[in-house]
Amino acid sequence: MKLNTFFIFFCFFTISVISQNEIVSSKQVDSIIKSLDTVPSDFKKVTLLTGLSGRYRYIKNTEALLDEALKISEANQNNAMFARTYYSKGNYFYYNTQLDSSLYYLNKAKEAINKTEPDYLLKSSILNTIGGVYKKKGNVPKAISTLLLSKTILEKTDTLQLSEKEKYKFKGQSLVLNNSLANFYNQMEDFETALPYYDEAYLNALKLNSKTNAGAILTNKGDLLLKKGDYQEALTILKRAKKLKIEGKAPIRSIANTDLTIGIANFKNGLLNKSLSSFNQALKSFEEIENTSGIANVLFERGKLYNKTKEFEKAKTDCEKAKKLSYKLNDLEYQISSCQCLFEAYKGLGNYKKSLENYELYLESKDSIFNEKNIKKLTQLQMQYEFDKKQEQQKLIAQKKEQQRKLYQIFAIAILVIALLLVFFMLKNRNKNKQISKALEEKEVLLKEIHHRVKNNLQVVSSLLSLQQRQTKDSTANQALQEGRNRVKAMALIHQNLYQDENLVGVDTQQYITKLVNNLVSTYKTDSKSIQINTNIQPIKLDVDTIIPLGLIINELISNSLKYAFLNRDSGEISINLNIVNSFLNLTVKDNGEGLPKGFSIENSESLGYKLIRSFSQKLAANFNIESSENGTAINLKIKKFKAV
Repeated sequence: MKLNTFFIFFCFFTISVISQNEIVSSKQVDSIIKSLDTVPSDFKKVTLLTGLSGRYRYIKNTEALLDEALKISEANQNNAMFARTYYSKGNYFYYNTQLDSSLYYLNKAKEAINKTEPDYLLKSSILNTIGGVYKKKGNVPKAISTLLLSKTILEKTDTLQLSEKEKYKFKGQSLVLNNSLANFYNQMEDFETALPYYDEAYLNALKLNSKTNAGAILTNKGDLLLKKGDYQEALTILKRAKKLKIEGKAPIRSIANTDLTIGIANFKNGLLNKSLSSFNQALKSFEEIENTSGIANVLFERGKLYNKTKEFEKAKTDCEKAKKLSYKLNDLEYQISSCQCLFEAYKGLGNYKKSLENYELYLESKDSIFNEKNIKKLTQLQMQYEFDKKQEQQKLIAQKKEQQRKLYQIFAIAILVIALLLVFFMLKNRNKNKQISKALEEKEVLLKEIHHRVKNNLQVVSSLLSLQQRQTKDSTANQALQEGRNRVKAMALIHQNLYQDENLVGVDTQQYITKLVNNLVSTYKTDSKSIQINTNIQPIKLDVDTIIPLGLIINELISNSLKYAFLNRDSGEISINLNIVNSFLNLTVKDNGEGLPKGFSIENSESLGYKLIRSFSQKLAANFNIESSENGTAINLKIKKFKAV
């Protein structure tokens, strides 16, 4: 059995559905064309005409709308208009089972869109329909390879740049592809591969609040369960599918498809009377909307039922009609099912010649799709898709690393320039200090001068950031500038302590951390809240290579606590402990705030602050540990690589 549901999705998401009516009269079409004068631009006219064609399911009368869209596109010679128009023409011929014409226009749409700005959504949609054409022609490997390419292109879409309407279309298109791929693997009886695609598509449909499409996916999944032999579960799911479609006001064709599958499920469960009733209801609906493929589908399924009840004459009548329609539609799948049904019917009637003739046709048609070469090709296609996807991900990672490398180079050049300036000032000031007689004293004075000037230069940088901050209205950018100022101040304090120290050998950790914390408390203006700071700092002097990364880590941890730990509290406490134990420098920063979000991982955090913490922890060869609950957060670093002086 085969369902024509996966392509119905396409309209639901590429077009904004306003009406589920499947009938539009010639007068309505003429009225739409006459009203185009009120549409402000030719591009919007084309979008309106193609959109309405899809909304009315590309029935015969909508061809006039597409012809008008083509005239407008030709008058403008605009590739974006051509792409949309040719795509809709391809859909029109697809829905009306003119597959060669459909493929012709879809290929023209593909050529047109390649000449425009990248439109991954439309390009993916074009390939999706092409995959449907190949499927109807019986070329399953080509159909799946086209759909996998469509999925790859869709995944290139930058969703951050999409409008809300475009995001909705993107999610819908993703749903369509997952459902279509599941249908193909279902047809190949690769159920384990198909099921995850169906489940993902169904969840996406529920998130989009699309009951019609959720029902269509469940119908397809029910078909899979029938093939697996899970008949009772299939019937339960199919009843739910029909309910969803009715609630979603699905088109007649879509509900008829589910009635057809419910009939098959009843047949498999031995409920023959209910099965016949469902088949008759589905046939009535398909005949009402003159859906040829649906009529053929019901006829050969009802023929199987008549074979079961040994009403072979009725079976022969239904399946001969289905066979005739299948050749008219040039649909290989229907031909397979019809011939299989006629093989049983003629056998029951004792006409073994006709029975054998149809059996041979059945085998010939089936082998053309399900041969070993095709199955092997499908496996290769799936593996190639997964490989290409990994390659694309690795390429993006490499590009990101290259960007980071260039950024580090820029910082290195900037630091080198500052160093050269400092050397210049050092050399310049050497002439002013001729009265200093001792080389050691001269060195100390120059080192103090260097630290002093570094501190001053960092304060200038802080002032520049402050000026920029005052001119910035965006709150996110403003916060980022403030965090940058805090980091600069943390480094400036180090150089201030160094030039104030008589021996220039290291930084007093008690004085430094106390000043750093006071600056941060002042910056984040916690006066409105009672935040108590407790410090237990062992009197240690650390060299510059240790205190700079350590100071920046403390800066980030205290800043995070002040900003986020007490958002919903009027008071709190932050404790800082630093001491040397067993040859390790131990740092613990603890608060009694709200704790980190559930599932938080510093390794996966994209925050610049946590990236700095990770980087400097590695520089200090530190073991990093986080303990967080609703009663607060404690972060501990056991630093192996440090130098106390």
